[in-house]
Amino acid sequence: MDKYNRLFDLSRYKDETDVCFSINGDLEDNAYYLSESLCSRIIYLGKAYELHYLQLIDIYGDVKLNKTQVYSLIEELFFIQSVVNDTIIDHFVPSLIELLEKITLSQNEDTLWIMGN
Repeated sequence: MDKYNRLFDLSRYKDETDVCFSINGDLEDNAYYLSESLCSRIIYLGKAYELHYLQLIDIYGDVKLNKTQVYSLIEELFFIQSVVNDTIIDHFVPSLIELLEKITLSQNEDTLWIMGN
């Protein structure tokens, strides 16, 4: 099992290229950056559990989701957290959900922009 411990080392992910999750394309105040590896991990879990919105994320392309879709994405992220014992996901996903909830609570027609590389 020791050879897999590296997968749960937070420092492993800090120098990677990021995928940006942003409210209306705001790259500073309303953005959350997640490394490509972690984003891929979440995407593959979404595929494994046949979750619709997690499968739409593209680490190399761009995706936009409206408020209704963001609600569903949040539900999918909560589901992944509840069924998978992964300390890395547990570390990063709450901050991503916090950003997504800003969209769902907004009175505006905000959208989530997911920008890959």
